[in-house]
Amino acid sequence: ATLITERTKALRAQGPVLVLDAGDYSMGTAFSAATRETGGELHLMGRMGYDATTFGNHEFDLGPAGLGKSIGAAVKAGRIPAVLAANTSFPGNDATLAELQALTHKGVIRRYKVIERDGLRFGIFGVLGKEAMIYTSGGATNFADPTETAREVVKTLRETEKVDIVIALSHGGIEKGPDGRYAAGEDVQLAKDVPGIDVVISGHSHTELNEAIIVDGRTPVVQTGKESNNLGELVLALDGNKLTLMSYRLLPIDDSI
Repeated sequence: ATLITERTKALRAQGPVLVLDAGDYSMGTAFSAATRETGGELHLMGRMGYDATTFGNHEFDLGPAGLGKSIGAAVKAGRIPAVLAANTSFPGNDATLAELQALTHKGVIRRYKVIERDGLRFGIFGVLGKEAMIYTSGGATNFADPTETAREVVKTLRETEKVDIVIALSHGGIEKGPDGRYAAGEDVQLAKDVPGIDVVISGHSHTELNEAIIVDGRTPVVQTGKESNNLGELVLALDGNKLTLMSYRLLPIDDSI
C-alpha cells in the first residue's frame, strides 16, 4: 500500500494515474478463508486506491454465492474498486446468483467504467478468458466469448462514451512463443483481434513480465506476476490520437518497504 501510494503521488505530478488489477485478487492464503464474511481483499484494495479490477477464475472458488457474499461484505465495509465483468452475467432464478444479481443491479459489478481525469476519458472493461473459464466454479453463471464481447464494448466506449483511451483488464494469460519469448497467449491474441484496445492489463498466467509485449506496433500487454510480488508501472504519452509507451517496469514489493 505504501509503495502504491508513493508512486501514485509521484506520477500524478506528470498526468492522470490509474491503479488497476486483472483478477485473481482473492484466494491462495489462509486469510482468504474468511473473505465471504469480511470481503477483506476487495476492501483492502479500496484502501490502497485501486480504481478497478475484474474476475479471475479464483474469485469463484467459493462458488457464485460465496463470491456474492464477499463482495457484499466489502461494499458494507467501505470503498472498493469497480468490479468490471463484461463477459460475465448472472441470468435466471438460481438462488446462488441472487447476491451477484443484486450487486449488478446496484452497479457494483458492471461491464465497463469510464473514468475522467485531467481532461482525459478512460474506458475500462474486464473479460475472463476461455482457459480461465475451464477452471472457474461459476455454477449457473454465464460466460460469453471474450473476443466478441470486447469488440462490442470497445465499440460502445469509442462511439457512445467517446473515450480517449480503452483499457482491457483481461484474465486470459500470456505464453511463450517458439523463440522462448513471451509473445503469445489469449491476452496477446485479444489485442490482435480487437485493435480498438489501447492497453491490455493481463492476468491468469501469473507471468512476471519484465518487458511490455507490443502487439502490432500499437498495444502494450503487461502483467506483473503473482501474489502481489510486484507493482507494475506503465507510463504512456498521448499526442492527439497517438499513444506512445514511455516506460514500463516492475517495482518489487519486498521487506525493504
